[in-house]
Parts: sequence; C-alpha cells; structure tokens
Amino acid sequence: MIQRFFALCKNPAIVIFCGSLLLGGCGGNVTAEDTKIVMGTVARLTVRADEITSQAGLRDGFAALTQVERDADGAAIADLEAAAGTGEWREISPALYETLTLAQELAHRSNGAFDVTAGALTELWERARTEKLPPSPEEVAEAHACVGYEFLELNTVEENGKKRYQARLLRTGMKIDRGALIKGLALDGIRSTWQNADIKNALADLGTSSILGMGVNEAGEPWQIGIRNPRGERAGDALAVLPLSDEVLSASGDDERFFLYEGRRYHHLIDPRTGYPADTGLASVVVTLPMSADDLPAWQGHMGLLSDMLSTAVFVLGAEEGRKLLADVPSALVILIGTDGRLIGE
Repeated sequence: MIQRFFALCKNPAIVIFCGSLLLGGCGGNVTAEDTKIVMGTVARLTVRADEITSQAGLRDGFAALTQVERDADGAAIADLEAAAGTGEWREISPALYETLTLAQELAHRSNGAFDVTAGALTELWERARTEKLPPSPEEVAEAHACVGYEFLELNTVEENGKKRYQARLLRTGMKIDRGALIKGLALDGIRSTWQNADIKNALADLGTSSILGMGVNEAGEPWQIGIRNPRGERAGDALAVLPLSDEVLSASGDDERFFLYEGRRYHHLIDPRTGYPADTGLASVVVTLPMSADDLPAWQGHMGLLSDMLSTAVFVLGAEEGRKLLADVPSALVILIGTDGRLIGE
C-alpha cells in the first residue's frame, strides 16, 4: 500500500508543494475554480469541462456541500440525541440509516477506535481547545460514559408496504460525532453530483484534509496533491506529492486543531476507548481509495466516507494495528507519518 508513495518520494521530477494545488498545462476545456468557506473549512472546487458545464459544476458542487452541512445539523440527529436514554426509537432518513450502518461496521472492525457516538467527548475536547486547558479526569469520565457504539441501535420496520428506518441511543447524554462523518459524506456528495453531470475532470479540496480527484488536470496528468509534513517549520513544508486520479484522499493529523499545555500536545483526534487524545506515535495518517472498488461492494458510492473513517481509525489504532485493519481494504494506500515528522515504514 505504501510502496507507491515511497517511489514518488524519491522521484526528482516531482515538485513538492502544499497548501495550494498548482494547475497548469494546456487543454481544450475551460478550467473553472472557486473557493468558499463551507463546513467551517476552506473548500476549493475546480472543474474542467466546457464553459457552461464547468460553471454549473461549481454551483452544484457547493450546493452539495451546503446540503451535507445542513443534514449534519438537521433535526433528525438532534431528535435522536434528545431521546437518548429513553429507549424510544426515532425515525431517520434512509440516507442517515445507511451512513450510520456503515459507521457501525467500521466501529466493529476497529474495535471501537472509530466510534460515531463519541460526540460528547469531541465536544468536551473542543471546549478544552478553545480554553487551552485540558478537562479534568472527572469531566472526561462523565463524557466517556456517554460513548459506546454498542449503545447505538438501528432498525427497520414495514408499515403499509413501506419501509421505515429507525435509530436509538441507549445511554442518556449520548451524541453523534458529526465531524467524524461530514467531510467524507461531502466528498461522496460532490462525486455523485459531478458524475451525474458527466463531469470527467475535476478536483474538490476541502481544507487539504479531504480531497476528491477526478480524471486529470490541465496538463493531462493526475492531480498533484502535496502531503504536508506535520512537523515542518512552515505550513508549506511537504514530504512529497501524491497523484490523485478518480480517487479520494482523507488525512487525519495532530497538527491543525491542537493546543499545548505544560509541554504536551492535546489534539482533536480522541480515542473513544480512553476518552483522551490518541497517543500512538503517529502525527498524521493519509488514506487514499479509488472512487470505485470491486473488493468493497458494500461501500460503493461511499468511498469518501470510508477513507475519512479509516484515516481516523488508523490514527487512533497506531501503525501496527492500523495496518491490520487495512488488510481487508487492499485497494487502499496508506501513508503513516510519525511524531518526529518521518515516514513510517520506508
């Protein structure tokens, strides 16, 4: 999985960059590009097609992002959380049912290293980051008691020939971690929108941590994605460039959303099993997957979601256990970077 990446690291013909994706070359298509703040991050969309299709692709791509953001903050999840601990089922949409089902599958496979019910913990640590002060052990224990994928149940019922989808959270105070899903869902939403419009060559960059690359750039080559060094002296420091063509990329790292307290780094990637930021010797995990893979039939149409969840799970598990998890995903490419800023496994 990582051999392809190391080969690229040693290729002197590749120019390393980070932060902005360089577009160059020539071609008969118009290249349209726009940047907006969506989902709390800088989203940059680039579409290569005829002029009308390019502009429509940008418009529809941002509309897909806005819809994902709206759904994540929607009434269905809020209603599900409000009923937590009551034992009552709450009706949810087929799309949310499918998303939670896939999240539960990865939770089982990772033994809880990925857990979509970790919302109480992530909210606690987000407040801690704002205050730049770690929560007390008592606060962590209280939030941790509201976490556990085994306490999220999903169900379907038939009524008058129509299927209804339900979910319930069995412990009071349980919350869905929206941030664990939103960027992966966004990549899948944009991909579906662009494929329906028959767009072949396009790029969606959601804050450099979640990227969809379709087809090729203006030079007729795969989109070139800079892999940032999480311990670089400057924001633009990169370890290498990774080509992306009809693939999705998700990165999880400790170098953006963190604070330092008494010499220790507290980042946002929380281990749901302990309640504290994961400490496995990793500073960054990058996972790429093809937009479609025959070896993952259950995940067709959801490769963005899978890559997003896998990068988080591998970060929490660490290098050795993370590779075991990825053994069942042969189409994945994984890049592991240690807390010293060096590649692991080279």
